Amino acid sequence: MASLMNFKECIAICNFDYLPEGLEAKFNRYTPDNNSQLIPRAFLSELFESYQVPESLQQRLVAGIEEIEQDDVLFHFTKFLVEDLCSVRDRCDETPYSNMTPGCMKQYGDLYSFLLLLACVVPSMNKLERRNVPKAYYEQIPHQPLKLQLEKLALHGDPKVHDFPWVMNFYTCSIFLLDRFYFIPYQFGDPFTMFRQMNTREVAALRHAGEEFRSDGQRNGINDVLDLQGSFTSEWDENDTFIIANRINPMGFVERETTPIFKNEWERVLEPGDTLLALHIPSGAGYTPERVKNSMMMALEFYDRYFPELSIKGFWSSSWLYDTRLSLILDNEKSNIVRVQQQFYNYPTLDGDGMLRYEVFGDWKADPVGSPGELTTSLQRAAAEYMRTGARFNTLSMVVLREDVPQIGNMPYITDADKEQFLRTVDSHLSNLSGRAQQDR
Repeated sequence: MASLMNFKECIAICNFDYLPEGLEAKFNRYTPDNNSQLIPRAFLSELFESYQVPESLQQRLVAGIEEIEQDDVLFHFTKFLVEDLCSVRDRCDETPYSNMTPGCMKQYGDLYSFLLLLACVVPSMNKLERRNVPKAYYEQIPHQPLKLQLEKLALHGDPKVHDFPWVMNFYTCSIFLLDRFYFIPYQFGDPFTMFRQMNTREVAALRHAGEEFRSDGQRNGINDVLDLQGSFTSEWDENDTFIIANRINPMGFVERETTPIFKNEWERVLEPGDTLLALHIPSGAGYTPERVKNSMMMALEFYDRYFPELSIKGFWSSSWLYDTRLSLILDNEKSNIVRVQQQFYNYPTLDGDGMLRYEVFGDWKADPVGSPGELTTSLQRAAAEYMRTGARFNTLSMVVLREDVPQIGNMPYITDADKEQFLRTVDSHLSNLSGRAQQDR
């Protein structure tokens, strides 16, 4: 009966407190299976034994699963969610999944989000096995969040899933650790196009029209800092012969002066909609250009072999570590942070310095200037001193095109001229703000 119900009927009965937009069309294409179990009991038994899950927690989890399975409509809809979750990352689908609780579950609804993710493990592994991916690449991936979740349940009885969109990558075996870094497919969507000069092989990223930037080449309003006097708007003029647009300097800012390129001399190598591999940085040692290069080479080989349908154009990532302002306060020859960011084509985003405050000072809203507390590391002291001048850090993104990976270590994008222009441009908006403050007084 449940399989004959339409989407609206199902969600009315399930009564979820949250569902992402865009599921109805997927649900209408879903072909239900005849599996009578949401999670295979053999898998559960192995899990319970491996983690020595207390008997009371085992009973609670099984009871939660059975409550889902015994509700025909909820069971049907949950199996649909599992199938979608297991393929969403491979499709570079940005469906905003998060914690969800069905109101129709009267006893164990608080377990639903965790059980939904747990139900993804076996089918995800089966999919990878059908692709002939060796188990060594994925058999431990789900256990990273799973171990912590079970410990939290056993010690505190807390079933809430922390950072659902991130940990679902692990439960669905969609993310892979290759040498030092994690990789997962990502659809590029930022408003610029990258070109390569056919003879010199130089790469230029040209920003699309209509975005407002401060005089320092960062988005106007980033960190709530507006540059009313020195701001400019990006341009894009194109005809059959040339394109004239604002170049993104690979040091991570947009240049005010436009750059012309002749279309018969430059080829498009990256544009919105293309597939990249998102690089994620786990904590620990080994954050070096050499490990970045090795990890990227391994990732390209892995995805080309086991996911040949994905046309991987290169790599993307976003982090406080890519903020080239860090090169102003760190030793450029010795700092791995600087050495790594200089291998990338960095570009500005709409994200400010919240990530840096969290990673360096321990709180997204930390105020190392107004409430400095104890600054114990050289990075903390240097960053705080820089911020005392009124300057702010930013979160930048980066791109590395696949054909440039072998050149990592030799700065494939950044030139001495780019660095010099960065030094002339960085924080130039502060003089405009200072001048306006003088006028206001």
